[in-house]
Amino acid sequence: MGSILLGEGGNLALYFDLHGLAIVLGGVIAATLVSYPMDEMIGVFRVVGKAFRTHVKEPSFIMLEMIHLATSAKRLGLLKLPEQAKKLKDPFVSKGIQLIADRVSREEIIRTLETEILLMQARHRLGREIFQQMGKYAPAFGMVGTLIGLVQMMADLEDPDKVGPAMSVALLATFYGAVFANLFCLPIANKLKRRSEREFLNMEIVKEALLSIEAGETITLLQDKLSSFISRSLFQALNSQDKKSSQKQSPVDTE
Repeated sequence: MGSILLGEGGNLALYFDLHGLAIVLGGVIAATLVSYPMDEMIGVFRVVGKAFRTHVKEPSFIMLEMIHLATSAKRLGLLKLPEQAKKLKDPFVSKGIQLIADRVSREEIIRTLETEILLMQARHRLGREIFQQMGKYAPAFGMVGTLIGLVQMMADLEDPDKVGPAMSVALLATFYGAVFANLFCLPIANKLKRRSEREFLNMEIVKEALLSIEAGETITLLQDKLSSFISRSLFQALNSQDKKSSQKQSPVDTE
């Protein structure tokens, strides 16, 4: 955009051609609808909307939340955990805690949690795949627009008034295809990939913590297990910060 504005005249209208835009966008949408069912397309755009609206928590923050939840389990008992889990506003955590409170078998808890993780990965994988395909279609339809514009231009070379618009379609269609692919489709696909990796890590941390709570393991053992998911330096910083907060609360606890 800066290059366009800094160019001679800085006229954005020179880079707008409705015919070229219709060929690229219409072609990409049509090809994608042929490749994927409508319900999958709608679901993917919902996932993308959620990806841009919501923020994925840092793994270190998830780790601290689960340690505090495990501490509450030791202090209040398993039956009180569902109320504590609701405060985190995480459906995955709430489902796992409810299974633990209902005394569901460990094997069933593992199966349920792993199924949730697989479903999340499948949703994001489908979205990433669709946008990667759209990123491939866009330059191709840009070339289609270029060919259409060249055909129109060659058919009316004797009429100078028609050469300009036809050349505009020919050049701008390729431009739209490249911009649409590299500024929209492929970056969204990459964002979904990064988000999926972060959510997978967070859900693995939660799963490990929930299984530790179900087994009644000590908080120290849980901290050692969860520390493998993040860097050692970050774990030490979080651990020291957690100790400081505990020391501040100790006078209240003793009373």
